[in-house]
Amino acid sequence: MIINILIFILSAIFIAAAVTFTASLDARIAGEAFGYSFDAPAGFIIGALLVILFVSIYATAKIKDIIAFRQRMKVREREARQARGIAALTRGLEAVAIGDASDASHHARIAERQLDDIALTRLLSAQAAHLSGDTLRARRSFEAMADAPETEFLGLKGMFHLEMQSGEEREAKDYAHRAFALRRNARWAFDAVIDLAIKRGEWGDLRSALDQAARNKLIEPEIRARGVAGAYTASAHDGLSDDKEAALKDVEAALKVAPGFAPAACLAAQILSENGKTGRAEKILETAFGIDPYPALIAVYDKVTKTHDEPKRAKRWRRLAAKNPETPEAVLARAHAFLAEEDWRGAIKEIEPVLSERPGPGYELMALAAVGLNGEGADREWLYLAARAPRDPRPGVSGDFNLTRAGWGSLIREYMDAQRLAPPALEQSVADAPTIDISRLLAPPVAAAAAADLPIIDANHDGDESIEDASEDISDDASPNSAYDALVAKQPPSDPEPAPESPDPDSPAEVENDDTPKLTQEEADAVEAALRAARGIR
Repeated sequence: MIINILIFILSAIFIAAAVTFTASLDARIAGEAFGYSFDAPAGFIIGALLVILFVSIYATAKIKDIIAFRQRMKVREREARQARGIAALTRGLEAVAIGDASDASHHARIAERQLDDIALTRLLSAQAAHLSGDTLRARRSFEAMADAPETEFLGLKGMFHLEMQSGEEREAKDYAHRAFALRRNARWAFDAVIDLAIKRGEWGDLRSALDQAARNKLIEPEIRARGVAGAYTASAHDGLSDDKEAALKDVEAALKVAPGFAPAACLAAQILSENGKTGRAEKILETAFGIDPYPALIAVYDKVTKTHDEPKRAKRWRRLAAKNPETPEAVLARAHAFLAEEDWRGAIKEIEPVLSERPGPGYELMALAAVGLNGEGADREWLYLAARAPRDPRPGVSGDFNLTRAGWGSLIREYMDAQRLAPPALEQSVADAPTIDISRLLAPPVAAAAAADLPIIDANHDGDESIEDASEDISDDASPNSAYDALVAKQPPSDPEPAPESPDPDSPAEVENDDTPKLTQEEADAVEAALRAARGIR
């Protein structure tokens, strides 16, 4: 405001000065123009010329405005149409967002009429058609967008989703690859390429996509390494039956980027062991065990070291356990070493603390220790417990990763994203061992009743106490035969059976007269039940 006033004052001063200057001129100007002669004061002539100049300028501006009036009206109309089109475009996108197909289609038609930029309205038209179920129209719109450079990426994304919904995975994969090549930092394109490669078992495409994403810093190098290791290992398993050398190269490539990946380590060790390279196989398993002591490594290590003598095996097992000594799997490895040294008591002492964490393999090792202590047959109850122990739900714990394509896909995705081979269970089951008396289960087995000079028990005798009642009378430190002895003591004396009057001519002749008392099947079962009660097993 002040500046405008200042300009006005200065302009007035300038005009006043100019008028004063021209009025003060005493000279006269005479001349002749267009047949007219004039003689006037110089100030008047100069003032008239200035007035004519300003009038000419003003008139020229007005004439120009009149000439441009039509053009200005067109511009204003175009601006109004664009404003209406943008408003319709905005409302249409809002309708798409809330799922109103009819409203979206209505505003899409308005936007197409009002906006000259076809590319700006194609997305709304395509999404409105897709929302209303008009797949043909949506496809045409997305294809037109894919052909235009400014909307190509959006068109490729739309075509990808259409093909996926129609089940055309091959075509969808092509659109995803085109989109990923066009925008290397597009996360949806990367995820689409990865998911389709995993689902279709295209491990080479998976590795290429992971490499490209890592170069563009779309994923961390560690994620890329785990994904590449999984892809190489899955490829090795696919081609294992055709070319073991190629499979070995693949798993070795996997171990270079992820040396702790158990499936790759197990397969590499198995192939190398078959080729007689047990030392290299052991080193691979030990390296993987030091990073992640997965149970499958224990199973394969046991197979690989079978060719060594027992002292050497014990040394190998201790070396493996030293790679990760604080884990339950290291405890099992040390138990293997004690068993190889035939130190049965040492193995039992090592296994006991981890029976609740690793019941299955723990019971199996206890069975071996029981046989070592007490001979054949002492492992019966331990093997029974091992068969009923909770199974480890993780894949490949036995050392063989014989998975389907979907199984490999799930394993690779889980390892790549979370650095584990399987997601945790929805409900964690408590794998505690049942309440057992380990000392009883490790007691020497009782000889078969038929081979001992024991009286026959009448299990159906009226008034007898049950086997469970008899076993309750046994102290904790009683021998395994105590249940049998207690049960015999409660039986009344049996009358001797009369000798047969004459032999049955149809029965085969007895080769040898055996005076040892015989148990019927029912009585033998009763004895077995008593023995089980004495050992604390129901």
